Amino acid sequence: MGRLEVFGVAAGDPDPRAQRRLIDAARRGELLRLTPGRYVVRAVFATATEHERHRARIDAVMPWTSGDLIVSHHSAVVLHDLPWLGETPELVAVLDPKRRNGQRRAHLQKVGAAERIVEPVHIGGYAVTPLTVTAVDVALREPFRTAIVVLDAVLARGVSKDELLAELARRTPRPRASSRARRAIEFADGLAGSPGESVARLRWAEEGFPPPALQREFRDAEGLIGRVDFWFPEAGVVVEFDGLVKYRDREMRGGRTPERVVMDEKLREDRLRAVPEIRTVVRVTWRDVEPGGSAPARLERAGIARLS
Repeated sequence: MGRLEVFGVAAGDPDPRAQRRLIDAARRGELLRLTPGRYVVRAVFATATEHERHRARIDAVMPWTSGDLIVSHHSAVVLHDLPWLGETPELVAVLDPKRRNGQRRAHLQKVGAAERIVEPVHIGGYAVTPLTVTAVDVALREPFRTAIVVLDAVLARGVSKDELLAELARRTPRPRASSRARRAIEFADGLAGSPGESVARLRWAEEGFPPPALQREFRDAEGLIGRVDFWFPEAGVVVEFDGLVKYRDREMRGGRTPERVVMDEKLREDRLRAVPEIRTVVRVTWRDVEPGGSAPARLERAGIARLS
C-alpha cells in the first residue's frame, strides 16, 4: 500500500505566508483539503486506491488527536492492509477508552470503549486494534459480505476461528449483531484467495449450492496444473473467479504480456478439462457474482445441483 504525502503548516512556522500559499493552491485546484490545514496533491489523490486515500485521511486527522485513541474498524482494516469492499468511509474510526458512547465529529468517528481492554499494535506510528479485534469489530458493524471478506483475509494471516470467537465472547453486543457476527466467523475460510472469491463463495451459499472445496490442486502427466478457486466434486465442476487483475497488474503478470497471460490461462484450462474427474470449467467475474448476476444459472447449467 502506498502512502500519499499530506501537506500542512506546523505550528509556529516562521513564514506567515506558508498557510496562504496552501490555501491559494487549493483554490487553484492543485491541492485538495482533507481537514483544516491539511492537504494532498489533487491529481495524486484522484489516481490513488481507496486504501491510499483513507490512509491519507488518517495521516491528516490522527496527529491532532489525543494520544489515547486507537485506530479501529475500517480505518484499522486500511492500516493492516486488509481488503475492503467498495468505497472506504471518509471518517477515520477510532476507539475512545474515555467514552461509553460514540461521538461523531467532522472527520472522526469515535466508538466508546470505556468498558473494553484493548492492547493495540503499532503501525506507521499509530496505535491500532490488532487483527482479531479489527475483524470482530467489522463483523459486528458491517454488512455480512463485507465482514466475510475481512474475516477470510484475517484467517489467511494465521488468526484462528477460536481466537475470533473468543474475542466475540468478550463483547456485549446486541443479540442480533452477535448472532450475525458468529455466523460470519463460522462461514469464513482462510483459503479464499481474493475478495472476489469470498463474495462468490457467499453467493453460492445464498443460492443454495453445496459448499465447494477451495484451492484444490490438480495434476496430470506433466505435473502440477495448479490450484483451482472452487471445486464441486459431486458435479465434477471447477469454477474459477476471474478478477481481471492478472491481466492488468504488471506484478501479477510476472513480466508476461496480457496476451501471454491469456494464452497461458487457456493452456492451463485445457489441461484441467483433460483431467478425467473434471467435466467442465466455469469462469465467473465480479459482474456474475453480484446480485442479479448470471453465476447461479451458469452453475446450474454446468450440472451443480442446489441442496434440497
